[in-house]
Amino acid sequence: MLDLYHWEPNGVFLKPLMALEEKQAPFTSRWFDPTLFEQLKQGFPSSVESQLQLEREGPILVADGTVVSSSFFMLEYIAEAIPGPSLLPEAPYDRYRARAWGQMLGLALGPATSALGCARYLAPELAQRNAGELRRDIERIEPIERRNAWLAVADGVYDDNATKAFRERLEAPVGRVESALARSAWLAGPGFSIADIDAYALIDPLHELASGVVNAQATPHVVDWLDRIASRPSTRAARARAHRPDPRTAFVPGMEPSRWG
Repeated sequence: MLDLYHWEPNGVFLKPLMALEEKQAPFTSRWFDPTLFEQLKQGFPSSVESQLQLEREGPILVADGTVVSSSFFMLEYIAEAIPGPSLLPEAPYDRYRARAWGQMLGLALGPATSALGCARYLAPELAQRNAGELRRDIERIEPIERRNAWLAVADGVYDDNATKAFRERLEAPVGRVESALARSAWLAGPGFSIADIDAYALIDPLHELASGVVNAQATPHVVDWLDRIASRPSTRAARARAHRPDPRTAFVPGMEPSRWG
């Protein structure tokens, strides 16, 4: 039995949805809204590992009662444990490359993409809330790094100078992806894999958030790769689970961007 606790199909929440749709695996969708701090309520699945990993706002996969956290670990679990089309590269070296891409892009793109999305979309949403109630909700969050990530958005820390710096930091990792895709259609071996799902979820929002970094002139291979993945039935099915008109506007503090500001 699989239960996926997820929000809008964007960013880290998109990854397991795409993988499960690729596998055509039956699962129970458990929708929650992390901007209302529903992930902190009693009864929400958690474990020591889920509380320590960096994507603390979700998603969470519960497989036969076991909590699986961290979106890349979820991709590996889905790829290996669930019957269906293979999502793991066959060659050992290509499997290493998939994990290396996941680690590098998670650290290099995750905080920046999250911060840019929060600055553009989440900050205005939080500004519409009752300031006192919002502050009380955030002050209950533990640990302090997670609390500070929310406070950074609520307090408007990500101003024009900060977002400019985040966009500049994207150039090197996106450039590496562009170079890799100039040599191969996919990131880790000859076929579509979890490396592509993971990277797609982090890079696709940059069409809007950092159009000077990801565009047809600067990164033609990346744009072609994004279009190919967007047209896959699994991606369309995952996106169709959106509750808001454009799920690409859904952001929460991700991999502790306060550490990288």
